Amino acid sequence: MSLPRTADVVVVGGGPTGLVLALALQKHGCSDVVVVDAVAQGENTSRALAIHAATMEALEDIGIAELLLAEGGKLNRTVVWMTGNSSPIETAFFSPLAKYTKYPFILALPQHITERVISKVAQERGIHVHRPHRVVDIQPHEADHNLTDVTFDDGHMLRARCVVGADGARSTVRRLSNIGWADPTGDADLNAKDESLSNMVIADVTLSSVPPLALDAINLLVTPTNALLFIALPGTPYAEQTTEPTYRISCAVPPALGTPPRAPDTQYMQSLFDAFGPRAVLPPGDAPRVQVKITRTLWSSRFRTHSGIAERFFGRVPARTPGGPVLLVGDAAHIHPPMGGQGMNLGIRDAIKLAPVLAAYLSLRAGPDAGGSERESESAMRTWAQQRRGRALEVIALVKRLQQMMWVPNERRWFLGTVPYNPGWLRNVFLRFVTRFEWFRANNAWRVSGLGTR
Repeated sequence: MSLPRTADVVVVGGGPTGLVLALALQKHGCSDVVVVDAVAQGENTSRALAIHAATMEALEDIGIAELLLAEGGKLNRTVVWMTGNSSPIETAFFSPLAKYTKYPFILALPQHITERVISKVAQERGIHVHRPHRVVDIQPHEADHNLTDVTFDDGHMLRARCVVGADGARSTVRRLSNIGWADPTGDADLNAKDESLSNMVIADVTLSSVPPLALDAINLLVTPTNALLFIALPGTPYAEQTTEPTYRISCAVPPALGTPPRAPDTQYMQSLFDAFGPRAVLPPGDAPRVQVKITRTLWSSRFRTHSGIAERFFGRVPARTPGGPVLLVGDAAHIHPPMGGQGMNLGIRDAIKLAPVLAAYLSLRAGPDAGGSERESESAMRTWAQQRRGRALEVIALVKRLQQMMWVPNERRWFLGTVPYNPGWLRNVFLRFVTRFEWFRANNAWRVSGLGTR
């Protein structure tokens, strides 16, 4: 299918966030939406895994929540296993959220299946992703600066009323719009404060046996020098490769090991699993049950942990006379470390919140009082942008607090040079005490669920 010459909205980026925006715009009466993506096909990778309660509620608006629910599995709590502790610490449990939502759990669903479900619904509703089409320029239309000429790498030009960047952390739309990007804490080196978190690896694997961990939970295995994530995946997410149970593991890579491979193999993942997995945290009596071998690595990747946020989520095409509206959603607007599984969730909610605002703008622009309505609709877009940026900053702060809590050094230090103390031991004692209280664990679930930052 060839690209058209005009559109009301061009969504740059055909991932979950971009497709959800197109579906939500369609629901609000905007049918003239073009979705483009620079790559030839969608990424068939797992990446994001958790879909939170607030996101499920938002997806109800476009009729997708129940479809995802049918594919995924429910995670009911988060559990921390620490070296030297005889039993795990339950840091959050989600059942108390039933008072506020019909989704009192985390839905575990690998991103490639989430994308498959959303893409299928989009196709059924007539939404097509045009691939591969790389945006190379955006300029105000010569005859009407409220319109934008979007130029692609093949020379094709498309005139649009609005451009939305849903094209990831290295967003071309953000760059062409001269919108700044920085860590909200102002760090020049985004990883300088904690070198141990600079590099991480992630993999979906099959195992020789099931370790004695919680299969209905997010398991975080914390050792004195590292932490490893372990989650049982629902169903058979890699049915074309295996029907065996599949598990997600993710781990920080110690600086001494250098930069990890782009796609770590089974041997590499096994070395980390041996050093920082169940054998490292479970009591000695469990030793016979934790000699677990990775039998297959179905998918793996590496990534660097850092946070970043656009200086604004709404702007106009830069020119002597500013052009049409440009908006950013998802990773084009904000990124942060994976702790808490917030990235895709926040992007999807960005998109669903934006849809009625854009629909109102397009409706007003088509009306008889376009000048007055433009000022009114621009105000609504600015309000959306300020609110969503505020939400993103809250999530970034939450994720950083979670990281700081988990990656506390477990070693002797000295207070005022004379009093010895161990930050990791103090952290463990604190967690063991406060997690006895249901309100603490329920409050943690509330914060992770997104219900307070919809």
